[in-house]
Amino acid sequence: MRNVIAEHERSYIIWQNRAFWFYVPARLLYRREHYSAAAFCAVQAIETLLKATLIYWDRSFQPQAIGHRMARLVSAVRNKAKNARGFELPRYFFHEQRYQRTSRYPTGSQGLGVPATFLPDLDRAFAELIQLVPFQFNSALFRALGPRRTVALLDLRRANQQMPALRAHVRPRRRNGV
Repeated sequence: MRNVIAEHERSYIIWQNRAFWFYVPARLLYRREHYSAAAFCAVQAIETLLKATLIYWDRSFQPQAIGHRMARLVSAVRNKAKNARGFELPRYFFHEQRYQRTSRYPTGSQGLGVPATFLPDLDRAFAELIQLVPFQFNSALFRALGPRRTVALLDLRRANQQMPALRAHVRPRRRNGV
């Protein structure tokens, strides 16, 4: 077992934490029917986790250079991340940047459609992106999945069909067999 965390691993965890801090609120906001806020938080979580994944797999990746171009981020993840060729993200998360823009800036001509599959789609995208990176250590997600019941764990697992996959991949350390 190595004792040194590489710079790209440290950066990945920092970015993953930021994504997690948008992901959990997106879930809560959706469940409380605050759809515009949920859409905004969801796109922030996904975009940030896409960038985190690229930070891990492509040492030359510069997150600011790509901006908010999610279709390009998805394509880059498919090309750079190991075992990511089949990664798909529902287009409504980034179509015409509606979740990025319309959720914050009201317009008379564009609506903000949030389908019934929003929460399962968000959970699946988040879990699949997490699973593309083998390094999972001491992150907010790692701690939330730990043995202690926390508010973050309760918010994360409510109606989340991806919990077994997240737990299996992140594998938080358990103390005293709990």
